[in-house]
Amino acid sequence: MRLLVYGMQSSGATAFTLFLAQRPDCLALVDILNNYAAPRVETGLDMVVKAVVTTAYPLEVHQDRFRPDRTVLLLRDPRDTYRSLSAKPYRNHSGLIDEKFALIDGIFAGRADRFDAVVHYEDFVARDPAVLAAVTALGWPVDEGFYDYRRRHDELAGALWRHVPALMDRIEFAFGNVQGRAVSERFRDKPRDSELEAKLEALCPRLLAHYRDRAAAQTAPLAL
Repeated sequence: MRLLVYGMQSSGATAFTLFLAQRPDCLALVDILNNYAAPRVETGLDMVVKAVVTTAYPLEVHQDRFRPDRTVLLLRDPRDTYRSLSAKPYRNHSGLIDEKFALIDGIFAGRADRFDAVVHYEDFVARDPAVLAAVTALGWPVDEGFYDYRRRHDELAGALWRHVPALMDRIEFAFGNVQGRAVSERFRDKPRDSELEAKLEALCPRLLAHYRDRAAAQTAPLAL
């Protein structure tokens, strides 16, 4: 099986893909650099690849090249993602940061027709059992042990060198900014800013409204 994870830069998509890559029998490109499209790969092994939203390569290019059996959209609150990405030196690589946030809004709006599953970063780091169930239902079995990153970078890179060595001459990959040896909530929430809220209301109004609705639903009192 081939699984493609698609999300914004600084959204936690790499951490999620590293979680999926804990399967001992799979190959994984947990963080393709933003100036590359997903690769064409000849292998009989299961493989997971993560690609990010850019103006250079639309989702369809990644899908056409990698030929995934299933595609997952990884979402994160755009207020948190913007604050994180805006501090990165690559924020305007392969598209200006504001252009990429406008793109994710349209991608989010059309998610039902383009993705086999949608996972919220916030549910993932909270270890919501529904995330495990949704991913397993796609045909990529996962369990709670995957939250510990026992399969490390050297093992994942070594597997690629052994099984698809020709790929190493055609693509660059990394392991993102994943910190620690287990999935953690400590990077989940960023401070709120009214100026940023106004910017995102213009750039990605539908995704921002979705997260506002999620927050309201989570804080609403239970009906008696």
